[in-house]
Amino acid sequence: MSTSAEEMTDHLADEAEGMLSRKASQLQKFFDDVEELLRRVSNVGDKEISRLRYRVESSIDHARAATREGARIAIDNTRKAAKATDDYVHENPWKAIGVAAVGALLVGALLRRK
Repeated sequence: MSTSAEEMTDHLADEAEGMLSRKASQLQKFFDDVEELLRRVSNVGDKEISRLRYRVESSIDHARAATREGARIAIDNTRKAAKATDDYVHENPWKAIGVAAVGALLVGALLRRK
């Protein structure tokens, strides 16, 4: 049973990682588009545009780094939460069953009201 729970934990973490990867790829496309725009205006000789271009490039670099770090932290936290939940359920199975039963009753009551 432990192996099954560990597999489920790994599966959930992998799903979270895949979702974050898709979001990161969308954000990467946005960054690429902005960089393309910056390359196209690079030949404009205006000092103000050059200064703005530098600030935007710097912001993109910081946002990329923050995105990578945020995704890594989210994946690590998802894995830790899944592991902690798995451990708790194994240590307190009756409490977990009780919580699930109360949750199911609440959902059933809400659905019945409609």
